[in-house]
Amino acid sequence: MHARSFADDVVKRLGNDSIRRIAALLGVDETVARRIARESVVPVVSALVSDVDRNRAEATRVAGAINEAMPVAGPAAGKKPRTALAGIKGGILALVVRKAAGPAARRIAKRTGLPVRVSITLAEMLLPAVIGVLAKRLKARSAGRGVGAMDVGTAMTSEASLPPRRYRRGPLGMVDRVSALRRH
Repeated sequence: MHARSFADDVVKRLGNDSIRRIAALLGVDETVARRIARESVVPVVSALVSDVDRNRAEATRVAGAINEAMPVAGPAAGKKPRTALAGIKGGILALVVRKAAGPAARRIAKRTGLPVRVSITLAEMLLPAVIGVLAKRLKARSAGRGVGAMDVGTAMTSEASLPPRRYRRGPLGMVDRVSALRRH
């Protein structure tokens, strides 16, 4: 078990400047902005997990974004470790952030009661931090090997402590379970 929760790590990774921007966006003080950011982490991760569960191409993209965000250390990075999240200009990470922002915003709006247009901005601010924390935790867990498309959904669910996905009942639930087994 981690000493600090996943949501706390994401809020810490956001930093004070981002929290101030979130507070200004929402028109609240920084304490409330931290609480809303903490509450919004689960909808963001669940949107990423839904993308991964949708099909193998999405799983490959999300795994690529997490691997792109993993901290790099050693001779290639210079003297101190760097992270690919220093500036999101392009690449797989930017694609995943753009694709997941809409579904994450809808989930944030449903959970927090914020308007969707505000939730979109919040999701775009949270997604890079969520992916960065996932990358850091998964790198520590996998001894720096990275994460593959086959196990990215399970790894994200376990790291973020999401409840296991509930399948529908009846024949449609059976179809869900069979297609999940085929994907993994």
